[in-house]
Amino acid sequence: MSLLKLWQAYGQALETSPIKAQMLSSAIIWCAGDLSAQWLEHRAARLDGAQQPSCVEVLAQSAPRTPPSEQSAEDSVRTSSSTQPLRFDWRRTTVQTVYAAVVWAPVAHHWYEALDRVVLKMASAGSRRFVAAKLGLEMVALHPVSLLAFFGCVGVANGEPVGQVAQQIKRDLVPSLLLEWLMWAPLDIANFACVPVRHQLLVTNCGCFAESIALSFVKANGFALPGEAQH
Repeated sequence: MSLLKLWQAYGQALETSPIKAQMLSSAIIWCAGDLSAQWLEHRAARLDGAQQPSCVEVLAQSAPRTPPSEQSAEDSVRTSSSTQPLRFDWRRTTVQTVYAAVVWAPVAHHWYEALDRVVLKMASAGSRRFVAAKLGLEMVALHPVSLLAFFGCVGVANGEPVGQVAQQIKRDLVPSLLLEWLMWAPLDIANFACVPVRHQLLVTNCGCFAESIALSFVKANGFALPGEAQH
């Protein structure tokens, strides 16, 4: 099937069964996002492991060699993880895919419909006030709630204790929310102001793909800036 026919079929599905179409598209996007996040994590681990020998060799010139039996467990795990082939965590991927289809897609569908109805009562479509009102409501209402739902639902579905889920929410919610605001603010402004309504979903889906990679990484590793230790 060509891309044009696939796009036409998707558009028709949005007309006849919008929630089902968005559930399927969200599942595909979040599945691809999580797999991409796992690939990036594995690649980062390999690069980190590949850089370590040069440092060790420099230090070894002025220090006695440590017997293999005395190698720290942490170094052993790091070396092992950096040399192993990529093995996807399919449970992690499945949980996030199901979350996207069952929770995120229906909620987002009704949210955007309600958002459009509410804001149209306040401003004319396409006006600066219209764009600003939509952006403000998304930043204040949608993003905090969706992040809480993501960390909570995915954590519980993965079998994490409630205390652990609450700890991650306390630790990672605010920095993750700031990251979402930085990413979505310019994208939403351009989307609401410049993109025809019939194509806005495509722009949103592109943003959701990048977001799913970021959220998948944060959920699995915690939020850490470059140079900081991950949790």
